[in-house]
Amino acid sequence: MIKLGIIGLGHMGNYHASVCQTLLHATLTAVADLNSTHLEKIKKPDVIKSANYLDWIDLVDGVIIALPTELHYSVAKDCLLRGKHVLLEKPLTKTCAEAEELFALAASLNLSLHVGHIERFNGAIQELKKIVTNPYLIESHRMGPFNPRVARDSVVLDLMIHDLDIILNMIPSPVKTISAQGRAVHSDSCDIASVQLGFENGVIAHLTSSRASQIKKRTMAVHQEREYMFMDFTTQDLTIHRHASSSIQIGVDQLKYKQEGTVEQVFVYKDNPLKLEIEHFLKSIMTQQNLTNPREDLAALEVTFAIEKALGLR
Repeated sequence: MIKLGIIGLGHMGNYHASVCQTLLHATLTAVADLNSTHLEKIKKPDVIKSANYLDWIDLVDGVIIALPTELHYSVAKDCLLRGKHVLLEKPLTKTCAEAEELFALAASLNLSLHVGHIERFNGAIQELKKIVTNPYLIESHRMGPFNPRVARDSVVLDLMIHDLDIILNMIPSPVKTISAQGRAVHSDSCDIASVQLGFENGVIAHLTSSRASQIKKRTMAVHQEREYMFMDFTTQDLTIHRHASSSIQIGVDQLKYKQEGTVEQVFVYKDNPLKLEIEHFLKSIMTQQNLTNPREDLAALEVTFAIEKALGLR
């Protein structure tokens, strides 16, 4: 049984704690947070609760870090140096150099370092990746109301990085061009961003992210020659539209356009993506395989920072 500790019990940390208490191959041993109110949410009496993770770090095999981004590097490095496997909530770090150092350190110590890209474990994404063969246009929309807890990161680093991670994993080609527009609405950073990526193989990706919207929306559409695929991250639904025929009918005082095609609702096995993410982390610890994935994890971070630079944020 793998003993886990959680550092940071805010929004995501509390979610991690709930999931960890349901796992078969791990036990939640300890939690740490400076806010005593957050600690009180953990009701299991055998879980160690402390303001400082150093009080219990020697008692666990691995840690889940869900702190503000600016603390990720220092805390993750300290935990790795103490021989602990690390699942680090996204975004990984504030710079690529810090991220590269953490991956190199984990590799040298034969430890697992995973990043919390939860959408990778969305059932609809797993099915979408099986269908996408030769896309030419990808559109993503990720938006919702403003939350002050994320005001220190731009909307690109906070929200858009999820879609960037998925798209970069789906397109086997380097990014060639970046065009970006954004503005602040509720914070001193960027709260709305519209980005177009051009890939060397000709694929175009349009990404829109907002944390100044009155609705919560998480969708992605993929266009390729014979299919239009539409996915909802929230419901984990995936629909494929295939065009069959079209015609124009001209009447005396009107013109009608008729289009026929098929619509397929793909069966998606819907499970809790966060649970699957943590189980993937645990499996890497137990098998000592896939301990790190720096190529994919760094790719999303590098493009995120390049977009922030295009927006004048770096």
